Amino acid sequence: MEIDEISKFIAPLTVGFIAAYFGSLLALRKFKREKIWDERRSIYKEVIEAFEEIIFWCEYIRASHCCEPVIESDVDFDSSLRKIARHSVSGGLFSSTNFQEVLEQAHAELYRVRFHINEESMPDLDTDRGRDEWLFILSKEIRGVSKKYLDRLINLAKKELPK
Repeated sequence: MEIDEISKFIAPLTVGFIAAYFGSLLALRKFKREKIWDERRSIYKEVIEAFEEIIFWCEYIRASHCCEPVIESDVDFDSSLRKIARHSVSGGLFSSTNFQEVLEQAHAELYRVRFHINEESMPDLDTDRGRDEWLFILSKEIRGVSKKYLDRLINLAKKELPK
């Protein structure tokens, strides 16, 4: 009689523990996926904003050079490039393979363009006019590269949004 009474309690307890285990396992998996996506989303947002800031800086330099009205801003070109460089190296921890490959290509091309323009224009940097010309050429080249990769990165980020 005691074994029958004990088995009445053991069966529901066992089922309850198993159900709780699987429920918590599924909830934990969902939480981890959401956490990874949140981290991925913040990386994508930071990278896309960095490219947008670079494009804005390029437009600011172009407008200043062409004597067009400009909106003063505190865009830091170097910090935007640093964000892109940082995420091109460490972003692979959370970002997708496609996004990471495009980001690495963008970083490499931005580096190549800056190096190429620095090498060609170095003698001209002694005067204000030479520096302005150098900045104008740099901004024109950087804008083209940034715009090309910004569009690709936005499309990849949109495709990866959770449905």
